[in-house]
Amino acid sequence: MPAPPCVKLVAAATRRDAVRGGMLVALLLLLSPGLVGGQEAGAPVHEVNPGDTLWGLAVRYLSAGPRWREIYDLNGSSITDPDLILPGQKLRLPSRSASATRPATREPEGPGEEAQGREPLAAGRQTSPQEDPFAGPSLFDRSPQRVVTLGGFEVEERPLLPSVSKNDFNRAPFLAAPEDLDPTAETARQVVANPLRLRLPETIPLNRRVVLLLSGLPAEVGDDLIAFKWRHRLGRHGRVVEPVAVLTVLETRGDSAYAQVSAVYADYEVGDPVIRPFAYPEPPPVGAVPADVGVTGRILGIANRGPLLGLTEVAFLDVGAEQGIGIGDEFVTFAPNVENAASASMDDGQALLRVVQVRPKTSTAVVVRMRDVGTIDGARVRLVGQAVFPGL
Repeated sequence: MPAPPCVKLVAAATRRDAVRGGMLVALLLLLSPGLVGGQEAGAPVHEVNPGDTLWGLAVRYLSAGPRWREIYDLNGSSITDPDLILPGQKLRLPSRSASATRPATREPEGPGEEAQGREPLAAGRQTSPQEDPFAGPSLFDRSPQRVVTLGGFEVEERPLLPSVSKNDFNRAPFLAAPEDLDPTAETARQVVANPLRLRLPETIPLNRRVVLLLSGLPAEVGDDLIAFKWRHRLGRHGRVVEPVAVLTVLETRGDSAYAQVSAVYADYEVGDPVIRPFAYPEPPPVGAVPADVGVTGRILGIANRGPLLGLTEVAFLDVGAEQGIGIGDEFVTFAPNVENAASASMDDGQALLRVVQVRPKTSTAVVVRMRDVGTIDGARVRLVGQAVFPGL
């Protein structure tokens, strides 16, 4: 029985649509050969805007941040550093389905390139590689060296934490005279200052890059340096040196260096001087035991120029390395009316201070325990704890 005319018309239209669809697909493949194998000949192309990152572009166009490496490989001739894409730069983009057939990745060319999956930085911003916060031992680490058995349970054995961290050590103010710190460098300028001339703070933020005039200060790539400010004077003991930032040297050229701000403690500005940091104790102290000899001294000054009011406040003591004082040692402060700290009762103690920086004749200590406020300049102190180190 012949099909009704309406059925014949529908079948014919369906065949026409299928033929047209096939021709359209073939035409698209002919015009866009780059879609095969992850290579795009002319489109799409993205023009980099301020704040763009390869990771962000991969999320936006490929729906997967870890595929940023495909964009990097596809534009290898124009991107030398995955952390450095510039506004106005035009980047070719792979297809969404190109992940399985993308070109082989290049071998890392330097410390700035990391394994696939690490998110590159925003256009125009740089930073040194950061430690993986999930690296190292965890509750799921069952290596024999890290696990002990307690009551039938396997429990991870954590290393002792330092009582004075490297960050505490680097940011601690101390007393010095200008001649004690020679040679010093100077912060010459920010690499990216305020191009739009907006009324913004002139301080230099974290991860910003700066140019230093070394002026004889020895510096090599990878070195850490400390930027600081000169503060008020404390008599013949010198002036307060306040660290404001930690810088990591990226490149040196003659008497200048290119560095990155890796830590910021206070307002860091162009013109601030720079020195090499003092040696951090290795291994660092992990606690204190009662002192055999109670060295006594007094408080030369307090960083806030008032009485000690709470934890983490800073005091400068008139005893230092020449009296055998070291990082992690602990002192008790006494009430202002106590004249002889050597024989004073601990009941008169007001605060416990821990030494975080030592100079030949002075030291810097922070409040780690407070019984009573009222400790002031000139107050007597007595050594009550000597630092202990792991394995010693």
